[in-house]
This record gives sequence, structure tokens and C-alpha cells, in this order.
Amino acid sequence: MIREAEGWVPPILYRRLLRWSDALSFRSYEKRGILSKNVVLKGICRGKRAFVLATGPSINQQDLQTLGGEDCYSISNFFLHEHIGIINPRFHFFAPYHEPLVLENYIEWLQFADKALPPETEIFLGHSTFPMVDRYRLFPGRKVHYLYLSGHPSNCDVDITKPVLCPQSGPLMMLPVLLYMGYDTVYLLGCDHNNLKDYKKPMEHFYPSSKDVRKNASDENSWDDVTNTMKQAHNLFSQYDFYKKLYRQSGSRIVNLSNDSWLDMFETNNLAEIINRPTAYPDCRPKVTG
Repeated sequence: MIREAEGWVPPILYRRLLRWSDALSFRSYEKRGILSKNVVLKGICRGKRAFVLATGPSINQQDLQTLGGEDCYSISNFFLHEHIGIINPRFHFFAPYHEPLVLENYIEWLQFADKALPPETEIFLGHSTFPMVDRYRLFPGRKVHYLYLSGHPSNCDVDITKPVLCPQSGPLMMLPVLLYMGYDTVYLLGCDHNNLKDYKKPMEHFYPSSKDVRKNASDENSWDDVTNTMKQAHNLFSQYDFYKKLYRQSGSRIVNLSNDSWLDMFETNNLAEIINRPTAYPDCRPKVTG
């Protein structure tokens, strides 16, 4: 009902109504217990560095075997990478189901990923995926975390036990988690976001499209009309700007290591130089008690 009011309600009032609606939805969410478990991650990697691994074609220009032993976090189809066992991501993220994906096929994709990911890798999902995991018994034997994804974060400080910004693209789902964990520097790999140059053509990734289990994920059917596509692009880059400011406020930073990316709001570097820098970071895995 509230979203139908857009156009005849003053913009300021409309935004307040949306924020009120999102806050009410969170307060009435019955599974908030699955979010409170995230508190064990708060600040456990303070001062360390992390690597975000997305699926852009620039990944093929990187020697990712050098990431063995680093704190790596992957998204979506990155489990298709030939060196996934060496990289051994700590967490793997999946964006929630959305059209034009096929629901049954999306479930099949999650099951396929479970078999491909290293056994130590934990899973991060949006809260709307919880009923699906519960019903189909997905990811048995793995630790699964959830984020409550909302159009309006709970406050200016990231708290993954409360609503966080619903991401326009998968890598944006990872940034609040890594900030909450206290990482000093987050390096982006494969976050190219330059697919607008190929509008209405199949989207490119580091893997051939024939390996993607999902239907309608990267072909011509995945595009919206040009007006909505441009709005989505603007929202995507605005969300990256949002996290750039949050990281800066916390004394952390985001560095883009992709050599073919449109994320020019971040400082850049190259993977080889970063890897060759000495590290002396303590282990930051959650302490097991009991």
C-alpha cells in the first residue's frame, strides 16, 4: 500500500513512510533469533585485511592461488573457480532469490554450490531465504548465517544483528559483514560492475555461461528496460559510496584490485603488490566455548 503512494505523496513524507514500514516489518519479524547469533562476529578481525571475491571477468587476469591462507569471502558463482580449494573462503554469500530466476532452479543452484564449496566454508544468506533452507534442508553440516536485508539500515553504524542495506548487487551484501568484523582493509577482486557497456547482451563473468546452473541469470533475459536499468546502476554505485563513507568513519578502507572496474570511487592497487606485503595478523576465528 505504501509503495503505491509514490507520486501523490510528498517525497519527504513518502521516504518517512517507507522507513516506518521497514522498521515495523523488522519488529514483527519472528526469526530475529537467527540474527542475534551474528554478535559473535563483532570486531573479531580488528586490524586484519580481507579479500572480497566476486565473479567479474577481470578475475581471469588475477593469480588467485596467492590468496591461500588469506581471509577470503566469496559470492554467487565464485565456487566455480578452479582454485576454490586453495582460496578456501571463510564465508560464501548468496543474494536472495529474485526474478527472472526460476525458484526451483535457484534451490538446485544452492545445492550444487554446497557440493562445490570447501567443507570449512560457512554460508551467509538473506533472511528471506531462511524458510527455503529450513524446508529443503539446505547446507547440512555447514554453519549458516543470516542478514536482515532492508531498504533502510537500522542506524548509521553497521550492526548485522539488525537491518542492513538490501544490496543492489551481491558484493554489497558482504561489505557490512566485514566492517562489523572489524577488518582494517577490504580488497575487492572481480567487482567490475561495467556490464552496462554490453546492455542487452549476455553478461560476462570469469566462467563460461554454460557453467551457470541458474536459468535467466546472465543472458539477455536478465536485463530490465533501459530506464530501470539506469536507476539500478545509480542505486548500485550510490550504495558503494554509502559503504565508502561508513568504512572511512570507522577508520577502515576499501581498495579496488580489479584492473577493469567502474568502481572509481575507491583507491586502487594490484593483487601482486598487496600479497607481497608482510602480514602479522592474529587469527580471528570465533572462539568456541562450552
